Amino acid sequence: MKKILFAFGVFTAVVLGASMFAAFEAHVINVTAKIENALAVPLESIDFGTVFPQEHLNKPLGISLSQSFVDEGRVDDVDYIIRQKPKCAITSQDGTVMDKSSPALSKTGHVIVDPSAPEGYRIDCGDAPRPLLSGETWGVLPMLCPYISKEPDNQPENDGSLASFHEPFEITPGGINWNDTLGHLAKSQNDIVDNWTIDLSVPCFGGFCAQDWAQFVADNDGDNNANAADYTQPIENEHKVFGCDLWVEVGGISIPGFACQGKIDLMLVVDESGSIGPTNMANVRTALHSFIDALILATDGPNAGQTSFATIGVLDQQLTDSPAAMHAAIDTLVSGGTTNLSGGIALANDEFNSGRDRADAANIMLVVTDGQPNACYIPGCGNPAIEAASYASAGKADGTEIYVVGVGSGVNATYLTNDIASPEPPTHYFAGDFGTLQTTLVDLVSCE
Repeated sequence: MKKILFAFGVFTAVVLGASMFAAFEAHVINVTAKIENALAVPLESIDFGTVFPQEHLNKPLGISLSQSFVDEGRVDDVDYIIRQKPKCAITSQDGTVMDKSSPALSKTGHVIVDPSAPEGYRIDCGDAPRPLLSGETWGVLPMLCPYISKEPDNQPENDGSLASFHEPFEITPGGINWNDTLGHLAKSQNDIVDNWTIDLSVPCFGGFCAQDWAQFVADNDGDNNANAADYTQPIENEHKVFGCDLWVEVGGISIPGFACQGKIDLMLVVDESGSIGPTNMANVRTALHSFIDALILATDGPNAGQTSFATIGVLDQQLTDSPAAMHAAIDTLVSGGTTNLSGGIALANDEFNSGRDRADAANIMLVVTDGQPNACYIPGCGNPAIEAASYASAGKADGTEIYVVGVGSGVNATYLTNDIASPEPPTHYFAGDFGTLQTTLVDLVSCE
């Protein structure tokens, strides 16, 4: 008996040892990424040199897509801002001479909200970049930003502008409100370089302004009705070096729209529940008509179909290359009933599995809704939201990319983003109201 127990004990120890060994088994998955800048921005200083009151001078500033961005076919356009910030530098001779021997000797000043400061903020320059010599000062330069305009090349007209005689920022109860200039570059529009013009409208000094100073301000303020007295410099700043840092920052990168993807099979899944109402439903139809026109259906290009959902889901139009058929389906949309999102998605899934979708075309589902599910596709499902999410998951498992456009104030953005839309951004969009839905949908088609 003792021998049997001993043998059993040894066997148990061997098995346990194997199990423990397996627990420490390791598999290494190599993860790498090459990170590149989207924009190419020249880092040379823009130096206007010595200038005189009421001069109007300009310098060029070119901002372009980086070569890496141009070469990457997965992305198309970049939104960016030009922000103006205070400049800190080492000066001598009462601020009339700036040490420009190295770019490292100047820094961008950081604006910090400070209610105890006279203007509600202070500018932090940080530590001086080198030990100061006798007679030198480290600190913020008199602000040149209010006098600098940013004028776009308008080729094409997709950038903002900012005239001279403005405030670069303001302090609000919510923090800092920056007066940014918006820029946009898009490969699909052959817009890979923005050639900005940086204009300087030189201020005058108190007591020495010409009689036409107010007219000079009015001519260069971009119709902002700037008060000339607010932009008159104190006499103690005469002869000093003024400065401003232009901060170019990428705000967003977009993946090309549907028109860039060529051959796609797209199913519209349209909410026509009673919460939309007749007036807003008319806006939905108008927006969808424009969407189909922009998509440009073709035998070897995009095909489209449509399901709709209210109390039940309905297949309005099978996948087709006929714009007329799609426009006719859109015209059938009327508002009334509950929100059976499950039905709309389930029928769209069925269409993608019907054999009418093309093997060499990507399957895309575009859901347009003003609310959240409150009716079941299968009677007694229990939770309409969970049911709709399960049908969306099934579609995504089959390779369908699901986009969601929520419109109005009744949408549950978190639910639509996390449970319905495909996980890779940008696949979820939210129009503020039905009047802006057309722009939102057409932008999804645009190859931008």
